[in-house]
Amino acid sequence: MKICVVGAGAIGGWVAAKLALAGEQVNVFARGDTLHLIRAEGLRLQERGEEFVADVIGSDDCAPLGHQDILIVAVKAPALPSLASELRPLIGTQTIIVPMLNGVPWWFVEGTKLKSVDPEGSIAAALPFEQLIGCVVHASCYRSAANSIVVKHADNLIIGEPQGGETSKRVAELFGLLDRAGLKPDISGNVGRAIWYKLWGNATINPLSALTRASCDRILADPECRAWMLEGMAELAAVGAAIGCPISESGEDRMAVTARLGAFKTSMLQDVEAGRPIELEALLGAPREIAVAKGIETPALDRLYGVTRLMAESLGLA
Repeated sequence: MKICVVGAGAIGGWVAAKLALAGEQVNVFARGDTLHLIRAEGLRLQERGEEFVADVIGSDDCAPLGHQDILIVAVKAPALPSLASELRPLIGTQTIIVPMLNGVPWWFVEGTKLKSVDPEGSIAAALPFEQLIGCVVHASCYRSAANSIVVKHADNLIIGEPQGGETSKRVAELFGLLDRAGLKPDISGNVGRAIWYKLWGNATINPLSALTRASCDRILADPECRAWMLEGMAELAAVGAAIGCPISESGEDRMAVTARLGAFKTSMLQDVEAGRPIELEALLGAPREIAVAKGIETPALDRLYGVTRLMAESLGLA
């Protein structure tokens, strides 16, 4: 089976390394220092106190790689609109495309173009909807070097058909592949709800961490931040209910789960500290766009989006 992972960051590097260590043929689309080090030293993975070196094929040109059986897209959401067209040589009529992105993906609302995350429609044009399998990543990884991934904890990958329903043959086959690699997959009959549930938990704390430069324990301990988060989470729950992604848990209960993780930095805070563009549109822009379409007011999310966007623009991270 030919597998290509686009993006060798924390999540893409973790998935690529696990698949390669399980004996799969893995191509990795990367650039710059990441590509150079992967070619020179391999892709390194540190997990449970052990270090492994995965043998992958690194490339910055999709054309020589040809059509893939599985295409895993694990770049940051802001990078995908300009990158999507470059991926066309990797996609044949039978290629399964698995986006592993934070926040709301471009395909999330059937029949609706989300301009917040795909402003020119370039992603939808390059990555056919009928070849997609939805995916939610519940894992915490970081890069200690351009070609070295450290796994803090890896809960699972949730996969499913974008339109929901019973488990298809292709989802079952992808489950088997991920399971053999030790990636702890789960299958959902409503992967959209799984995506929205993760968003509900991090769409407010990520921007707040970027604004305050504070770890999650400090944000959750602050009464004003907690109140703002709870307002936003209530709005997200209302939008979710309107699109078939209901949330039954309370905001306080979800915060308690986050609190157990301790003093960690969100991915958005890590991006700000590293000077990388932040995933604001995927985490807040798209939910607000869906809310407008459904006639749901989101004042708390609107305020959070506005101040975070201004911060990003001021820092050159928009």
